[in-house]
Amino acid sequence: MSKLEFISSASDFNLTDAFYLSKISELVYEDLDKIEDVLKEEYGLSKYKPFEVKETDTQAFLASNEDILVLAFRGTTSWADWMTNFKIVMVSSSVGKVHSGFARSLNSIWDDVNDSILSGKDRNQTLWVAGHSLGGALATLAVDRLTEENSEIVDGLYTFGQPRVGDKQFADNFDRKMKRHAFRLVDDEDIVTKIPIPPGYRHIGTEYFINNKGLLSKNNNFWEWFRSCSESVAIRSSDDANKYRAQNPGGIRDHGASYYSKYLYQNLQKKRKSPFLSYINGA
Repeated sequence: MSKLEFISSASDFNLTDAFYLSKISELVYEDLDKIEDVLKEEYGLSKYKPFEVKETDTQAFLASNEDILVLAFRGTTSWADWMTNFKIVMVSSSVGKVHSGFARSLNSIWDDVNDSILSGKDRNQTLWVAGHSLGGALATLAVDRLTEENSEIVDGLYTFGQPRVGDKQFADNFDRKMKRHAFRLVDDEDIVTKIPIPPGYRHIGTEYFINNKGLLSKNNNFWEWFRSCSESVAIRSSDDANKYRAQNPGGIRDHGASYYSKYLYQNLQKKRKSPFLSYINGA
């Protein structure tokens, strides 16, 4: 089986890296003790360190090879995770106010994660952080702490379907450091990307929007989102509704991690003008 590709020298948004990290963000949902072999065989990552705190139901892993370190956080899978999402009260940090539930989850594994990164970067590898849903929120907070506390260089942050994390002060401070290297992917009607609501909460990074046709574009605006959602509603009322729903589920189902990977894969196929990695689901 071929290994997934990753371009460690990329300094801007890279579709190959986005797809790789979307699949990583799916993989972290699996049982942590079953992930190691998959990382080695399919992702070319020979070293693996899992993190888990059952009290906060927080999971992540750090994986690496001679070129890259990848830190991935798991998203929402349980009632405890949803309780974390619903705790919208903010707490103060050194760089603004952040979601209290997200901060508590990251705090529960932070010392272990931080120590593992500092010790694991033994060959001056590039560092990449990723996550889907709640995992994207935790990934954002982790990048903020790495850059604030350790002056650690994070080469890229890719999140998929992430909610907002903090207030305007937090977002502005984060973007001063990371906007050129922080990429937030949003799938059409994914409602999780719309919460918690502004003005109290603000998004970070550069948005890449996947419309109702599965096409990826940078810096989506309200009218593009509105047009995409309106077209989806109209098509679901047409004779092609069942076929369309199978490919574009809409609503909360647009939040699924597998859909992000699917659409990124399709965009890569179009860019390369030929199929590749045909073993990927949804190819």
